[in-house]
Amino acid sequence: MKRLTLRDQKTLHYTLSPFHKPTLTVSPGESVVVETEDAFSGQIRKPGDRRDTEKIPWGNPQSGPIYVEGANRGDALLVDIVKIEPTIGQGATRIPPLGYYPGLSTLPLAKVLGVELPHGSRICPIKDGKVYFSEKLALPYEPMVGTIGTAPEIEAITSVLPGPHGGNMDFADICPGARVYLPANAPGALLYIGDAHAAQGDAEISGTAIEMPAEITIKIDLVKGKRLRWPRIELADYIVTTSTTGAGRTLEDATRSAFFEMILWLEEEYGMDRWEAYQLCTQVARVRMGNIWSISTKFPKKYL
Repeated sequence: MKRLTLRDQKTLHYTLSPFHKPTLTVSPGESVVVETEDAFSGQIRKPGDRRDTEKIPWGNPQSGPIYVEGANRGDALLVDIVKIEPTIGQGATRIPPLGYYPGLSTLPLAKVLGVELPHGSRICPIKDGKVYFSEKLALPYEPMVGTIGTAPEIEAITSVLPGPHGGNMDFADICPGARVYLPANAPGALLYIGDAHAAQGDAEISGTAIEMPAEITIKIDLVKGKRLRWPRIELADYIVTTSTTGAGRTLEDATRSAFFEMILWLEEEYGMDRWEAYQLCTQVARVRMGNIWSISTKFPKKYL
């Protein structure tokens, strides 16, 4: 098993780009333990700490890219999430200022509530399978990968945003036991991963989950000639398709797109008539939000 530590990484990346030099090369079928920093770039470690945007103006640093031998444009990368472990025994969350998190910048919360948003940093110890939101309130430790994606073909995309390449999707279902399918858009696919969460509800409405530095164990494989339009996820009991908003695209559009991808998946790989799939999705499918830009559609495997 290979390891990619922060020391090996040297420079964390705030874009998913085909132009960054790979920090590790793997063969299909290899497993890797990847050390990742939290979404705050390690700046919030104790009560009262704040993000210093003068020092580090960006958020959501990524480890990688990992170069996968044999991967080329038009292939699919398979990433099994094996294990996610906190490295310092705690996570942190905060209330970011409006404008820091683009999805919330248009909400007139301060005007509606008549108050300014508080700073709101909170340190959350992680122990015995629980995340301590406060001394009185313990949440279940349900680790997930917030950001995972491959390099776009010809551009660099900020690690804060999701898209067809993956990126900052924040799907709670990208957790231990999940298999993530990602499109390869460049030679080597160039896999980025980071933004581990100890816990997160659907929509991540404040803009930050329980963010934690972590060691993420993954197994990387490759399917030649499998072209994907959007990332997919496979769980023990569900197959999952994804879509996101974007320029001129609403959550309604993203939801339709995720269902469109599911219907085609059911037709192409499971032999289901597309119109039967269309009707059946209406009866049995489930929809979840990642962050406020990301939608997933879940279809129960028992109906395949």
